[in-house]
Amino acid sequence: MKTYKISVVIPVYNGEKYLNECIDSILAQSFKEFELVLVDDGSKDSSATICDNYATKHDFIHVYHKANEGINQTRKYGVKVAQGKWIAFCDQDDSMPEYALKALWDKHEDTDIVIGFPDAPHNKEEMTLEECQENAITSQRFPPAPWAKLYRRSILTEDIFDFPREIDGEEDMIMNIRLMFRLTRAPHLVFRKVYNFRRNTASVSHTKKASLHHEELFHNVRAASLPEWAQEKYLKATVYSRLNGLTGVGYSQPEAICDKNQPFIKQLREDIKRSNYKMNLQEWMMLNIKHVWMYKCVSFLIMVKNFIRYRLGLNN
Repeated sequence: MKTYKISVVIPVYNGEKYLNECIDSILAQSFKEFELVLVDDGSKDSSATICDNYATKHDFIHVYHKANEGINQTRKYGVKVAQGKWIAFCDQDDSMPEYALKALWDKHEDTDIVIGFPDAPHNKEEMTLEECQENAITSQRFPPAPWAKLYRRSILTEDIFDFPREIDGEEDMIMNIRLMFRLTRAPHLVFRKVYNFRRNTASVSHTKKASLHHEELFHNVRAASLPEWAQEKYLKATVYSRLNGLTGVGYSQPEAICDKNQPFIKQLREDIKRSNYKMNLQEWMMLNIKHVWMYKCVSFLIMVKNFIRYRLGLNN
């Protein structure tokens, strides 16, 4: 059996629109010692055929077809069948610059994760393991996504991917939290754009309806993913993340947040006080506006602001 230094895993589901562009960007990589693993998650369009056609032309492209389980379980399957010692993930509607795998590989020695960026980074300071762990929760310095990174395959055990499918849109963050808190040495950073992220407002994370139930489920899974010693140490980081998640809920369910006896909100208030977290004006409004109609209006304005920043690429 042929061995590969890197396995590039692409989960595929109804991705015919951009799939060719995505695969072609992998084939154009200057680094050649890789296999491409395409995992079709029960696509209903021509995606499966596109994958099979590429596999007939290249012996390092391996295609697998399975019943639909969602992107998290599809990544898990891809890691299981991959033959490389290192894993790189790419989403089907994105692509990678031709130098990406080479840039990541050049930094793989003496670490277990190599982190690149979807945009040219402004901050080019190395990060400690603690800083990377905090960022896995807050996403303030680099995205908590599996793409634009290189993972030592041995750390991608099955439990990394085992959490409820209902965590749509946050599976990337949960995965990386679990990985970051498994490490004993800091990741290496590549201060280059190594990923072409397509800002897709039709994705699950943008089309799901926000709810306090979902935020509570997400927080519970995140809390369970943190080691016990980290619960208190990174309490401010989880407070930040919970406050950040209230905006969408405030527009769709303002009455839930305005209910100060609601358990999730009550616990959040207690954790803010216990951690001595200093709220900015937006965070204070998200937690203290008392009138439902006013809360909905403010949430809408914040969502519009965030949408504009997102479309302009100002969040990275």
